[in-house]
Amino acid sequence: MSHDYFVPSVFHRHHRALRALLIDDQVWVVAHDLGPLTNRRFDRHLARKLDPDQWRHARIENHQGEVETQLLISESAVCELLKVNFYHPENRSLRQWFTGEVVPALRSAANPSLPRQRRFTWQGKEFNLMEWQGREWVRMKDVAELLEGQHPDTTTL
Repeated sequence: MSHDYFVPSVFHRHHRALRALLIDDQVWVVAHDLGPLTNRRFDRHLARKLDPDQWRHARIENHQGEVETQLLISESAVCELLKVNFYHPENRSLRQWFTGEVVPALRSAANPSLPRQRRFTWQGKEFNLMEWQGREWVRMKDVAELLEGQHPDTTTL
């Protein structure tokens, strides 16, 4: 990196921001941003419960374009906190959003030649879609649901 700070990607869930970034191919999240998403406060005491390789300090650009030092936590730390320390039924969907959308989006942006996963809505239901080699792919188990209630033209199959 040519500068001494990182510029995170910003993801939104329920109108709350989560800043995340890749450092050496590892996903890191601004610890302070996890608090509003879980309705819990993330403080130094909680960071001490993590293993030393699950947290770090780094200089990042904030929403106003200023550079500040923030506590970052790793992908594994986010999942651990959501399961153990911040246990609440809603946090299961938060973890699924994080591992199913945030992490793949960061990795896809870093490696555009790799397959990219995204969510799409069809007739009120959400499905995963993979974009790869200029084509869109859907999981076989989702095909039946996608075609449910429709009468496909068997001459084109």
